[in-house]
Amino acid sequence: MRELTEECLRILNKGFFEITDPGPLHQPIRSFSIRRDEKLNLILETEAAPNATSAAVDQPPGSVRLTTERALLRSVGGLEGEFFGLVPYSQHRQSQGVSEQSLTELTQVHIAKTNNPSGAPALYVIDWLENLPQSPYMWPAASDVVTKTITTRRISLNDGITITNDTERFSSSRNCAKLTVDGITFYVCALDEKDRTGAIKPGCIVYDGVPDEEFRKKVRTGLSFAMGIYLVDFGTTHYDAEWNVVSTLARSAYSLRRHAFDIETLQLAPLGDRFLNELGARQLTRAIQAFVTAFDVLDLANLHWAFWHACAAPPHIAPAHFGAAIEGLQSAYTKANPRKVRKDWATQDEWKALRAALSDVIASADVSIEAKVALKDKLPTFNRIDQRQRLKDVMATLKLELGEDEDAAWRRRNKAAHGAPIPQGQELEAIRDMKLLRGLFQRLLLRITNAADQYIDYASPNHEHRPLSQPPPTIG
Repeated sequence: MRELTEECLRILNKGFFEITDPGPLHQPIRSFSIRRDEKLNLILETEAAPNATSAAVDQPPGSVRLTTERALLRSVGGLEGEFFGLVPYSQHRQSQGVSEQSLTELTQVHIAKTNNPSGAPALYVIDWLENLPQSPYMWPAASDVVTKTITTRRISLNDGITITNDTERFSSSRNCAKLTVDGITFYVCALDEKDRTGAIKPGCIVYDGVPDEEFRKKVRTGLSFAMGIYLVDFGTTHYDAEWNVVSTLARSAYSLRRHAFDIETLQLAPLGDRFLNELGARQLTRAIQAFVTAFDVLDLANLHWAFWHACAAPPHIAPAHFGAAIEGLQSAYTKANPRKVRKDWATQDEWKALRAALSDVIASADVSIEAKVALKDKLPTFNRIDQRQRLKDVMATLKLELGEDEDAAWRRRNKAAHGAPIPQGQELEAIRDMKLLRGLFQRLLLRITNAADQYIDYASPNHEHRPLSQPPPTIG
């Protein structure tokens, strides 16, 4: 292991690989390199002979399909590699005078892998992340770096002397947290930009052990919710007992089209005992454990997706996104607790009789056949509780009070969904609606998962810490 930085691209670029199966790429291939572009996608650049050909199947423009094309690699040292999800998008022939020199091809790659088939068993895993900030947080633990330099000077090679000097440079940074969830210990580390070339807010999660990808995804999701940041997943490296690389994986990273780096860092709940941005290992462990436990029941993978796209949405449409996230959370909760929250206005027996009567009324009405068909088609949904009442019922079940301003923001969210513009002069109210709806999601999620007892009220001045049951105060 060289340093805390993404290993996969370094190994592929420096590992003396040759492409044994080019897949859809033009071949014969003379050389290749792989990098990330400004959108954090993996871009493969290959240089091929001027007469290179490709076995790729031409797809009609606009085709919607799964990209499963791949290329296989092998290094002189026996390492295996793979590029998966290949989409060639540019070919450029360079020429000098009248003779062509080479064909340069650019290809987007979904996943890049390396593997050492003769390596020792993996004992550690590191997930590589972007958008894990050191600031404004006060981290609970520090990481130390000792850099040792040995300088040797030989004076007169045959009968002279050798002067050796050892120097050490010590640095310490408070940038990590040691946590244990489901019995698995791991370290969350926010790194310096200098640790990774071109990085913005690099970070990683170091696991003492080799938990599977499903568990690690749950941890990343829980950490993202708890810290109020959208974590960008770069990939993974497995190491043996001596921290030699066993396997690597890098993926084209999704960063909300880079909006992830612009979203303000707003943690859902207080994570320390003294300061707003203090990270306490106990509070952080509780939150992540709660989210990991509830991950499958509440379908947090999709809720995480919906919530962060709402945070990245512009003010005119964000209320609709937050409304969708809240409705998704409500639906997951009621599905997991079917007897706690009513689904319909009338009981099944009451509705059966009422529906029959309504059907008779529609059948005898003096309206067109088209109208009768349309009205009958609406009957199956006629008895369902509307979203506003469902929100009130869910919050009552969870012993949460719905504030007046929250209720008003909830009712106005549909205006955004139906394309209504923000009235001139009401821009500030629209922005506060976003904060109220985000806070409503916070309170529901924290209560349902038991991740915290308080939330941070970002819709009110000074960002007060409030009990989950207490809504933001009404602002006249």
